[in-house]
Formats: sequence, C-alpha cells, structure tokens
Amino acid sequence: MSTEITLLHKTTYQTNMEMLAQQMQCSLQNAVRLEKETGKRVNFPQIGAVAAREKSQRHGDTQYVTTPHRRRWVSMKDFEIADLLDVQDIIRIVMNPSSDYAKAFVAALNRARDANIIAAALGTAYVGEDGTTSQTLPAGQQIAAGGTGFTLDKVRSAMQKLKTGNAVDGNEEMYVAWTAAQEAEFINTTEVKSIDYNNQRVLVSGGLDGKFFGFNYIRLEDWTDETGATQRIIPKASTTRSCVAWTKSGLLHNVPLLPQTKIDQLPQKSYAWQIYASSTYGTTRMQESKVVQIDVVES
Repeated sequence: MSTEITLLHKTTYQTNMEMLAQQMQCSLQNAVRLEKETGKRVNFPQIGAVAAREKSQRHGDTQYVTTPHRRRWVSMKDFEIADLLDVQDIIRIVMNPSSDYAKAFVAALNRARDANIIAAALGTAYVGEDGTTSQTLPAGQQIAAGGTGFTLDKVRSAMQKLKTGNAVDGNEEMYVAWTAAQEAEFINTTEVKSIDYNNQRVLVSGGLDGKFFGFNYIRLEDWTDETGATQRIIPKASTTRSCVAWTKSGLLHNVPLLPQTKIDQLPQKSYAWQIYASSTYGTTRMQESKVVQIDVVES
C-alpha cells in the first residue's frame, strides 16, 4: 500500500453558486396599475363624480355642472446596489460569480419595489395642483387589530368598506397582502377549509390557492439583510401587523426604469469587477376608498 498516494489528492470546487432562499420576483407588479412615465415628479389627473339634473321643461336652458378634477402625484425614487470582485478573488475561488451577484441584486430591487408599493398603500398620498397637499388613509378605511389575528370577519369588513366606497366595480381584481403567519391562521378557519362553506378547492398546495371571498392573496415575508437586520415588506409594530386589501386600480406603480444590471471592470479599483444594479420607481394610492388597512395581532 502506497503511503504517498495522498500527495495526489486534490481539492475540487463547485462551479455553480446556490442562491439562498429569498424572494426573487416583484410579487405585486401584476396587482397594481403600472405606468412608466418619466420625470422627477409625475401627476396623474382624475375626474370626480357629478349628479345628473332632471330636465324640467321643454326648450329650457341647458343646466351645467362644475366637473371636479383632482391630481395624484408620484415622486420618483432611485435605488441601487453594487459590490466589487477583485481579479485575484476570482482566481482563488476558481469561478466568476458575477452573474449570481447580479441575480441577487435584482432580487433586492424587486423586494424594494414591493416594499415601496405597500408603503404607498398605507402611507401619505399627495394631491392638489402642485402636489403639496397630503392625504392620509382615513380611519374609516382601517380595521383595528382588536386583539385578534386575520379572521374571516376582517375580510368581510374589508370587502364591505370597498363596496361602500364604490371601489368594487365589475371584474376588477382585488388583493390582500399578508404573511405566512396570517395565511396559516386563516386557513384554519372552518369556513375556509370546509367545502360546506365554499365551492372552491382553496387549500390544494397547503396554502390559500386562488380566490376566497373575492380576494387574491399574496404572501410577502420578512427577510434578513446582509447586516443581520430584519427587513419587513408588510409593516409590523410590536405585535401588530398591518396587512392590506385593495383593488388593482387603487394603487399606481410608476416604473420608468426597470431593474437593470451592469458588470464593468474598473481601472481605478485595481481592475476589480463591479457588479451594479439600479432601478427607478414610485408609487401612490390613487383613491382612499380603494384601499383598506387590516391590522392583526401577530406574536
């Protein structure tokens, strides 16, 4: 038996990197009104409701109304992320992970888009001729936690608020954004899991599939960034999570620049490779009547 065969042993390297579990796509981009207008600030005009007048006499004067006009404003925000790879690092790890870095960076920008949309849904919108008048989500569009989690009663209440505000119109899609904690709690409700209460198979994959009570449900989870800090897409203060219900036209997401990546070698950085990704977007709540905040208890 040769005792020197170990001299021929070699170290091998995996040539592909595994992406750790993370949200890769923008989950909300198909659940909102998408625009791609350019400019630092963009306004979107609106027309309000008017009342019809009964014609009370033949050949009488035409009756005119003052048609109300409104504007909603979107302020654009720029996002970027970058890192460097020294040439020597690439030699030592026997691979070039640039494309994997780029994928991770685009995923980060997509999560930021979702967070931007949720923040606009619950935050302050800007209206008026010059966009300086602030408009918060009224208390009437908010459902208090009330010491309970995500319940069917809260879904019913959200639907009632949307209907009362004339926000439910025809076949427009409606959505709820929540986390896995609310989903797990909700699917344990008798009315959800029992075929006696609904005629759809909504629990096929272990979660809520398809529509229930008129809403599509989108999961958006907390995640941990490179510093170890917890990042939340759906806000949580203490034990209160603020979920959102809305109609598609109730939120406008303006994206003049979709996430893009560039990989360049920089002479001023000892010819290190720079992996860079950026995007520009902004979101506004178009109508308060089309958005409902659902607060729930989440320990």
